[in-house]
Amino acid sequence: MRIETISDDLISYGIEEKMQDLYIYFLNEKASIYYRRDQQMIPCENELSVEVAQQLIARFKYLGEMDVGEKRKAQLGAITYPLPTCQPRLRLSTVGDYRGKESLVIRFLHDFNEQKLGYFFPDDAELIAQSVLEKNGLYLFSGPTGSGKTTFMYHLAQQVKGQVITIEDPVEIEQPNFLQLQTNDKIEQNYDQLIKLALRHRPDVLIIGEIRDTLTAKAAIRAALTGHKVFATIHAKGVEETKSRLVDLVGDSSELDHCLMGVIYQQLFLTEEMEMKALFAYEFFFTNQLKKPWMWPIGEDK
Repeated sequence: MRIETISDDLISYGIEEKMQDLYIYFLNEKASIYYRRDQQMIPCENELSVEVAQQLIARFKYLGEMDVGEKRKAQLGAITYPLPTCQPRLRLSTVGDYRGKESLVIRFLHDFNEQKLGYFFPDDAELIAQSVLEKNGLYLFSGPTGSGKTTFMYHLAQQVKGQVITIEDPVEIEQPNFLQLQTNDKIEQNYDQLIKLALRHRPDVLIIGEIRDTLTAKAAIRAALTGHKVFATIHAKGVEETKSRLVDLVGDSSELDHCLMGVIYQQLFLTEEMEMKALFAYEFFFTNQLKKPWMWPIGEDK
């Protein structure tokens, strides 16, 4: 079977079954292929040889405009995959071990209209929406990878009347009603530069895909200090840890104290009805200070 056909089948199945990720890696000189959905790993039924799996990785890297010959350095890429029935967006991530054996993770970036985020406590989601709409400033969203942060930010931004600009690496969810910008290191188009560009368009909401470094953190704070409503994700394990993480990046909390309006932390859990639902902890720092601490669902390991 041709490599093109195998890759088409893998992606088609992932889209049809609403998978979140596809993993291709090597263990004990064998190729392993798994999907991930709702925090469960699902093995691929078709076994592939090491040679075919390596060819698959090379094909995806080529389509994602990544360096096919570089097998040890971690690389990121994104593609619109050309299937006959649809053109899904995929995010690619590769890394090689000390032997030069690569692994590939493909994130399926489903259409925003297909993204449905359920809540353990719908009143929490409504309260968060009301608070975010009330006042401009910086709102930070944190939680594990795949916990629905981008989906929830987009849901909130849709409720704001006016222009929404997103800056992402890469664009995760296509939303035709937003102006979506994507970073590109090849043309020196990073978060900081795109934030400056976006502010010239006077957005009603500016979404920053992820704050990873000091430069992006300071740019997000500057945008919020100019009176804009800014949403951004950041890697942290709770509400307090989120604030501490941003302070660590900028080194000074004085400006942050003037613009940080709220922190929302979320995780997804599988209910007894086998549905994934979001659970929130949050804190808002204006008017009557609203705060809800993290509480684990009954029966979940801490």
